[in-house]
Amino acid sequence: MTDRPCIAVDAMGGDEGLAVMLAGVARARRRFEDLHFLLVGDEAQVRAGLENHPNLSAHSEVVHAAEVIGSSDKAGQAIRRAKKTSMGIAIDLVKQGRAAAAVSAGNTGALMAMAKVALRTLPGIDRPALAAPLPTLGDNDVVMLDLGANTECDARNLVQFAVMGAAYARIIFDLDR
Repeated sequence: MTDRPCIAVDAMGGDEGLAVMLAGVARARRRFEDLHFLLVGDEAQVRAGLENHPNLSAHSEVVHAAEVIGSSDKAGQAIRRAKKTSMGIAIDLVKQGRAAAAVSAGNTGALMAMAKVALRTLPGIDRPALAAPLPTLGDNDVVMLDLGANTECDARNLVQFAVMGAAYARIIFDLDR
């Protein structure tokens, strides 16, 4: 990985398609000028889409993926097809160390399952959880975890989510504890 932060983007994932994904990447690039992107998807389509974002081409690389995970694909199907899909390849780029993060607007269940299989979880953590910082009317924002990603959770999972959420909040909000 280079010195610049690099994000692997599943350019084909999501209900709105490639054009919206590239517009989002271009917006992120304008806001965070040091970012570099690995745009994963059908190479011909991604390159054609980049013609509408000429400033993005110099700060991105296209990584070809022959297949896309659909919104109705089951997690097990997605895991079996991961090595050929834009979502699976984006996750694998993180595993390889070529990217610091992977972003997808695609099938959430497939994303969670593929990320868990490819990247694993920390010791003592059974399953990943989605996390989002939320603003409040008070002085401090909060972090909400799971966000519906897991359909069944037991008390142990909830404790693990709390530990992960507290650690995440300390980092993003620069908290002492």
